[in-house]
Amino acid sequence: MKKLRYERVLLVGVILCLLIGTIGYMYCHRSRYYEYQGAMTTYIGTYHKDEKIYTFDFKGFQKDNQYYLSLNDLYNWFVIQDQNAKVYVDYGKHTMVYQLHDVTYHIDFGRDEIRYNGNCINVSKNNQHIYISHKNIYLSVYYIEKILLKNENQLKIENKTAIIS
Repeated sequence: MKKLRYERVLLVGVILCLLIGTIGYMYCHRSRYYEYQGAMTTYIGTYHKDEKIYTFDFKGFQKDNQYYLSLNDLYNWFVIQDQNAKVYVDYGKHTMVYQLHDVTYHIDFGRDEIRYNGNCINVSKNNQHIYISHKNIYLSVYYIEKILLKNENQLKIENKTAIIS
């Protein structure tokens, strides 16, 4: 029988510790998104600006007494506000990006976070989530008003009509 060398045992121990640490880090920082499987409702959105009335459709649903609307459909409202607005989704990174002239929003539906101007808001702290369904991303009306509409506009939902005022 050969005698174990101290250097080899130490090297194997260090490699095992690094491997276990890497697996633990990857497990703690994994992306997990919430998929909504229920029925969707189509809301007719209206917005008044400069003596004009704009209408567009929103897909959404109600869960836990909270309305969720599609951020993909909200893009229509942002184009009215800012002609240079851009929205793109990277499903590999679980992120939707709203790029406006003054601010860029990173909506990370893999971690339930919204990042903008150095701020990071974790949506799951209020027992809400960013949902995905049929490649559309859904966010609570509360966060849409607070963050995306900057508390300047309100979204009222009444009888399948979403009014932005």
